[in-house]
Amino acid sequence: MLAMVLREVGGPLVPEERPDPEPGPGEVRIRVEACAVCRTDLYVIDGDLPQAVYPIVPGHEVVGTVEAVGKGLRAPLPGARVCVP
Repeated sequence: MLAMVLREVGGPLVPEERPDPEPGPGEVRIRVEACAVCRTDLYVIDGDLPQAVYPIVPGHEVVGTVEAVGKGLRAPLPGARVCVP
């Protein structure tokens, strides 16, 4: 998968190939089709959140399609369109 990585406070977002994660129990893997930038992401980029650990992949508000599900889940099924606010 392609991730946009912030390596340091105030630095540029750098594209990086990473392996697709496998979902654990109760988790899903989503193929992200759109990702929003919210104020929290800007705090991370500006270094205003001391608990942030770099490198970090900002962007936690996404829309996409479920690709895989972990054990214990019966929904959503792979192929379902989902939104994560």
